[in-house]
Amino acid sequence: MKSRAQLDADLDRLAAMLPPWLQHLRHEAQFWPQFEALALDILGDATHHDRHHVQQRLDAMLVAHGKATPDRGARGTSPREGKQ
Repeated sequence: MKSRAQLDADLDRLAAMLPPWLQHLRHEAQFWPQFEALALDILGDATHHDRHHVQQRLDAMLVAHGKATPDRGARGTSPREGKQ
């Protein structure tokens, strides 16, 4: 498990990656599996206490880049996870 500061550093790196990544994305379908893998890796390093904080940061990133979708659950990192 990582500390809150370590998780925030990981989240900051992911947030910094998003603008150039989205600018060079060839097809929208490529985004979700890649983002989900990175997000779940960070969530996996979070303690139960920090998971909500991490999820809020991930959700904010998606909203900031127009990637939030109506069918996303508050707990999910992608539209697919909320449908399990």
